[in-house]
Amino acid sequence: MQSTTTSHLPNSGRSSALLNRLLARTRLRQLQLLVLIADLGSIQRAAEVVGQTQSSATKALSELERMVGLPLFERHARGVRPTLICRDLLPLLRSMLGSLTGCAEMLAAAAEGAQGVLSVGAITGALSGFLGRELAPFLQQHPQLRVEVVEDSHHALLAGLAARTLDMVLVREPAVVASGMRFVPLLEDKVVAVAGPTHPLQRKRVLHANQMLGQRWVLAPLSTQMHEAFERLFEACEQLPQHSPLITRSLPMLLEYLRTTDAVALTPLSVVQPFVQAGWLQVLALQFPSTLAAIGLLVPETPEKHGVDLLTEYLADRSQ
Repeated sequence: MQSTTTSHLPNSGRSSALLNRLLARTRLRQLQLLVLIADLGSIQRAAEVVGQTQSSATKALSELERMVGLPLFERHARGVRPTLICRDLLPLLRSMLGSLTGCAEMLAAAAEGAQGVLSVGAITGALSGFLGRELAPFLQQHPQLRVEVVEDSHHALLAGLAARTLDMVLVREPAVVASGMRFVPLLEDKVVAVAGPTHPLQRKRVLHANQMLGQRWVLAPLSTQMHEAFERLFEACEQLPQHSPLITRSLPMLLEYLRTTDAVALTPLSVVQPFVQAGWLQVLALQFPSTLAAIGLLVPETPEKHGVDLLTEYLADRSQ
């Protein structure tokens, strides 16, 4: 008869056996402790965070290592460091614990009377140019819903939508919409040059690239759309303008810097429109017909939550 010990099972059998063992014997506190030890580099400090003694935390870690049959940490003079296999496990564990946190938040919201929780991701332009002003009236109409808003980069939001940690995202229209998704355009956008409210050039009715050579420019990081737009703006000029010491894509940093210096910057209009309307920034009359992909909603064709359809229909109506 063929042996059925774990060491002689095919890989799929070993995985199933280990999964069953983990489900039967692992405690969530052990997994939380493992992540904290990796983050803090110390069993003692991790134990303090979860309210355990160092000896009980050490025992819990040893039990986990025996269960998986592999060392998860290497000891050294200043503490511990994760082994290679532990480093590979950490993103999965963080995702799992994050999902558990989401479950707790959803249950807490339900206990307070909420009938649904939406996780909405958005790029900065979508927040400043559209969602920031439209979400409050939507929630007034639908007080039974709770909405968690996450700001992140385009690629990170698409990953979150694919992993279902986000229910819907507001991003620029992708070149190809993934199967099972649909894109709902909401906001047209363009590149503009902005400066502080007292900048001398704000009185000019027309500006061309060669008139901007003497300005100090705040640059966006390399490989960003705004950096590419900056290079296109001056590609026909024989020289490039001077740069300010600042390179940033942080909106708060850019806003404060432009308000307190004579620098200028290229940015999507959607990102700065509220600050222009408030008089904190000025859009310069630079002749630069550079458009950007529309900002809109990327949502599943058959969403799992009813609130996704409610918010999609509301935002689509408000964009008209």
